[in-house]
Amino acid sequence: MVPGEQKQVSKLRRPFVVAGAVVGASLSGWYLYHNFGRSGVAAADPIWTRFVNVALIMFVSIYLANLLRRGVESFRKR
Repeated sequence: MVPGEQKQVSKLRRPFVVAGAVVGASLSGWYLYHNFGRSGVAAADPIWTRFVNVALIMFVSIYLANLLRRGVESFRKR
């Protein structure tokens, strides 16, 4: 890439990232709901564990959506 040249951004980037974020938020909500709603002998996870798990769920969801976008783009180019 030549200095001063703008990098071309895919038009599919934003929809896939938004879809990944929506999936991640819904999975995080499901995880937190079941974590707080747990009954019986086992106690709920500590707050730091919940924070880390929600962050990992969001990261993986957006990362997988980005990988899926790259696969769709390479399939569309053929």
